[in-house]
Amino acid sequence: MANGNEINSRYSGPRRLHDDAKKALRLLAKHLTLQHSECESHSVLLIENLEGEECLEATAIYLVSAIAQSIETNLTLREALFDEEHFERELSADVVAVVGKDNSDENFGTMVRNPWMWEGISHMLIHLSRDVPGFHPSGFVLAKTSIKYDVHDHGLYMISIYEANPLGISAGECKAYLVAPTRAIVDASRILSELDSNKRDIEIRATVNQLRSSLKRKTQGQLASCFWKDERSYLPFVCCDKAHSPDWNRKRNSLRQLAIPVSRKFLIPVAVPNAREVFDAICNLMRDYAAMEES
Repeated sequence: MANGNEINSRYSGPRRLHDDAKKALRLLAKHLTLQHSECESHSVLLIENLEGEECLEATAIYLVSAIAQSIETNLTLREALFDEEHFERELSADVVAVVGKDNSDENFGTMVRNPWMWEGISHMLIHLSRDVPGFHPSGFVLAKTSIKYDVHDHGLYMISIYEANPLGISAGECKAYLVAPTRAIVDASRILSELDSNKRDIEIRATVNQLRSSLKRKTQGQLASCFWKDERSYLPFVCCDKAHSPDWNRKRNSLRQLAIPVSRKFLIPVAVPNAREVFDAICNLMRDYAAMEES
């Protein structure tokens, strides 16, 4: 597993962050595997190979680009906004502010760092759907919210607008309970059920309004009132240690009770060996990449 200090020469460094992020996404699209299945209560999109050396490095670079605000709501990549003279120093400081200066604080890692990273990785998987539609089978993603920095924010972790007939909403909840994935599924389902009872309408309406400007004018005209009540998908993203991985295809009452078809309820699990070490390795690579000098 990566210990940092060995950023692959394919990457140029943070001054070419938008180019490196594109390279990282292409690599992830090539190396991550995806298995789609359905059971009585939900669908499953099982993601594997995230723990591979190249995928860890690519994931780290994508997360750095998220911290640098290089990812637009319409999923395009742009230049990071930093002072040219102090670019690496400012970026490194921002990375450290999000993931810590090292991996020694286990409580911070469990309660703050890992949940933020899993949210970022979940956004990354949706970003990959632009080139690999299987990562979001409901339809082509036109726009999505940005990654939050307050992991205790009670809003939905991700809301995206996708092409349907004519449009739909995906609501994502991200849970990184490394040793308790079943509880993660239950907790994510409970929050997603609030869409069924209309408790999230104000939040969704506000988010759609924020995303509107990133859509083409023709698409903006298709944003009919409460369109998500007719077409929506639920995406509970769950990360755990492989040693605690359950049967993802088992019928789950928490998911069964969600009031949309099985074909629109996508449990998206990633179970990796030695999950805590994987998160540590990604953080090492993030800090090392942010400190790279231009090659």
